[in-house]
Amino acid sequence: MSRVIAFVLFLLPIVACRRDAPAAPPPAPPAARGPDVVELSPTGFANARVETARLAPGAFSPRLAVGGTIQGDPQRVARVGSRIPGRVSALRVALGDQVRRGQALLDIDAVELHETALEQRSAAARARAANEALARQRQLVAERVGAVADLQRAEAEATVANATLRETQEHLRFLGVSGGGGGGEHSIVRSPIDGRVTTLDVAIGQALTGNEDVAVVAQIDAVWAALRLYERDLPRVAVGASVEVRLPGERSRALSGTLTFLSDFSDPVSHTVEARVSLANPDGALRPGMSVAASVALRTPAGGLWLPVEAVQPYGAERVVFVRVGERRFEARNVAVGEEQGGAVPVTAGVAAGDEVAVRGALALRGELERAEMEE
Repeated sequence: MSRVIAFVLFLLPIVACRRDAPAAPPPAPPAARGPDVVELSPTGFANARVETARLAPGAFSPRLAVGGTIQGDPQRVARVGSRIPGRVSALRVALGDQVRRGQALLDIDAVELHETALEQRSAAARARAANEALARQRQLVAERVGAVADLQRAEAEATVANATLRETQEHLRFLGVSGGGGGGEHSIVRSPIDGRVTTLDVAIGQALTGNEDVAVVAQIDAVWAALRLYERDLPRVAVGASVEVRLPGERSRALSGTLTFLSDFSDPVSHTVEARVSLANPDGALRPGMSVAASVALRTPAGGLWLPVEAVQPYGAERVVFVRVGERRFEARNVAVGEEQGGAVPVTAGVAAGDEVAVRGALALRGELERAEMEE
């Protein structure tokens, strides 16, 4: 019992000292953190290849990537053939020549042509005789020495003879002969449009059946890009949408066009619909049959702000974009975005129209931000 009392007396001074000691001050609250800012050196800025753009409604609307094939406009491409069987007797143009409408391309020697020419000369002779007989009969009737019945018969014969002559002349024109009656006629194949001779698949002496194409004359200063769109994408595509077309090997060069046609029929095998884009082709870089890559602007709500997917970077649990606040200074701003569509995302909060945002190089800016944070 005495030992217990002694132990209690030993603890009393210690407890009293602890009660008299002042309490430790509470920890200071963390200082408010300012916005995250990245500043690149001139070399770092150049290496990062940062590109910026000012936000505006529709500036970075989503686009649908599809493949396509260049086609000539049917109103600007003429496939020329012979109208009759025969042999090529002369070539008037060479491959690559520029020709005018009505210009001769080649001559064809044909049996049908000679037969029709003979009929035309015979019809011309009969018409000439019938017209002379009609003139004499009119003179006789005028002098009151000829019968009116004979005049009527002469008029009928002249009418038939002249109609036969016109028919044979029209037949010769159809066969490619202007005029006739002099012998040695050839069927002349002429160009129906102005353009360039892009195909000339004949040689002198070659026999033709009259059903094949012998030349192609084309104007390719305006062409079409034929695209195939999947059915699932049709609700977001409309005629009049802007389209960018890129040539193979020239991804940095984009040609702008407009979606002018969207078919009403879908292919039941591929489940795709044909679409066409009108493209200006002044330098002839787009050649019919060439494969191209195209991107079609999709329909979006009016007034929405969109950014390329690469402009929005994950940063911790947030999504950020980098807004330019100086020559090489960028501020990371938290943003709220919607669902990605065609390589772009809608931005619903965090930035406004007019902000200059890094649309390329955002990954490098995020890397600099993370590196600075690790150093701190």
